[in-house]
Amino acid sequence: MKTYIFDPISNEALAYAQSHLDAVCSDSPEIDNYAEVEAVIVRTFKMTPAIIDQMPKLKIIAKHGVGVDNIDIPYAKSKGIRVTNTPDANMNSVAELAIGFAFSCVRRITQSQFAVLNGIEKNSPMYLSGYELSGKTLGLIGLGKIGISVGEKLRDAFSMKVIVYDPFATTEHCNSIGFTKIENLDELCSKGDIISISVPLTEKTKNMITSHELSLMKETAVLINTSRGGIVNEDDLYVALKNNKIFGAALDVFVQEPIQKDHPLLTCENFIATPHNGANTADALIRMGVGAVDEIVRLKNGEDPLSKL
Repeated sequence: MKTYIFDPISNEALAYAQSHLDAVCSDSPEIDNYAEVEAVIVRTFKMTPAIIDQMPKLKIIAKHGVGVDNIDIPYAKSKGIRVTNTPDANMNSVAELAIGFAFSCVRRITQSQFAVLNGIEKNSPMYLSGYELSGKTLGLIGLGKIGISVGEKLRDAFSMKVIVYDPFATTEHCNSIGFTKIENLDELCSKGDIISISVPLTEKTKNMITSHELSLMKETAVLINTSRGGIVNEDDLYVALKNNKIFGAALDVFVQEPIQKDHPLLTCENFIATPHNGANTADALIRMGVGAVDEIVRLKNGEDPLSKL
């Protein structure tokens, strides 16, 4: 099955693809000829209607990852093209990054590193004082698999109370995993010590966190976003951080990616930025790559997909 791999994938996944499919890699000159392609694997490559129309034999778009905002799914489906993703493959890696952000912010680890590099005159300066996670309240915006993983890890390891805002999560489901459902976002923002966002970018979640929500947060609150850029209004967050309205924030995702070095947020000492790195672990890359290839192999063998979009 002629398969184009538009973005780099792990060596393990590439070996699997080459042993089961007629795979063409992103660095091959052949990849510019779309006429014969039957399957594609994409990470960030955009599958627009214009691109899809150049692939008359295309049967499947396999996303290497979870978010599918780089794929025009309705258009693909209108053409009878199967679209898959790997929803569980990067869950643990993204959750661990969110937890790392929480530690880095509350203990001012990144800020302390810069202080040392710039020359520090005494140990334990008060301006680098942080606070403990133990016994604090974690506010989850979104109760998908990543949100649950973040909540369970911080609850079990640090006895954090976990509250949840997610209109699609039932009270019963939250109770069953030891979390407390909060009925509105304002209440969660006012109660959370750590607020972690795990929702897709949609018209309803775009600018979900603005100056209003930030104004409700505690001065000791930390905001974390490992989902998609655009959910947090970056201009409003900059104002809140500069004026110390919240303790800190850490974002792995931005409206414009990769984040540019002159972005105003990078002037805030209480801010941490990473370049959409949540799923960028050797473990997750293998799982995502192999999972994406496997969906194409399943189609080739006449089997149903493991993921449903």
